[in-house]
Amino acid sequence: MRLFFTLLAIVLLLPLTVSAEPAKTIDELVAPYDSSKCAECHEEAHENWAKSWHAKSVTDPRVLRAWRTFIIQGLDASPQAKRSDLKHICFSCHAPVTKKVEITDALTEQIADLIITAAEDKDAAKRDAATKELGKLNIGCLACHNIDGSPDGNPQPNTIYGPGDAEDPPHKEEFGFETVKAPFMKTAGFCKNCHHGCPPDMPSSICPTLWSSYEEEYLAHGGDKTCQECHMQGEDGENHRFPGIYEKDFTATGVDLKLSASSTEYVDYFKNQVHPTVVMNVQLKNTSGHGIPHG
Repeated sequence: MRLFFTLLAIVLLLPLTVSAEPAKTIDELVAPYDSSKCAECHEEAHENWAKSWHAKSVTDPRVLRAWRTFIIQGLDASPQAKRSDLKHICFSCHAPVTKKVEITDALTEQIADLIITAAEDKDAAKRDAATKELGKLNIGCLACHNIDGSPDGNPQPNTIYGPGDAEDPPHKEEFGFETVKAPFMKTAGFCKNCHHGCPPDMPSSICPTLWSSYEEEYLAHGGDKTCQECHMQGEDGENHRFPGIYEKDFTATGVDLKLSASSTEYVDYFKNQVHPTVVMNVQLKNTSGHGIPHG
């Protein structure tokens, strides 16, 4: 048993020991932030995460298709741009590991090729293989609990950041990881890391984001809830499924809908026809903390 924990500690210590050499393969890129062991103890959180959009931040079909078009119609069509620009434009949020692990231009271009294959290749087996490989880049546990977990943006290696008061967390004794309480993770500013992607000082009129909508249309008018209070609500207050507008029941908590209908007739004078008609009165009010839809 002692040998097992020793080997497990070694496996878990390796992830956050980031190499000075740029990653040349996806496996090299993701290895320092492998979260696979987290599921063994945090089973419920992992199951919820697996159903979330964070778990497919790269591989969601809509993301793949949008990126495919951006690569072909944007980067490839511009003499000033190149595919390796993806790591500066898209990957920092959709594949946060790229913020901490340097990658070669060749690897970024390889990922771009995989995106195009996954989005549009006529061979289903090739699409599936490309999607599976890209799935290694999806947002995992350590994206939030290490990479973005420190309010100063400089997370310490071999450190798990969490918002709670875990008693005798096992990370240190068994795995060699420090466990640091980070109240920052309960603030809306924590979510701003990825849900506000504008350059500094760019006004929201030019670059509207989910964060600017939350700040200008909700907080400025007296709203006081954080993102987590709505999107992580659960029996334990830590729903890692992060429900959003794609869930009907959750969306219903953010809108007031009043609908009335009455029957009448429409007379088409040109064709001498009378058509049964319904007159609809729809009143829709957004009661959420930001514009809907948004992302």
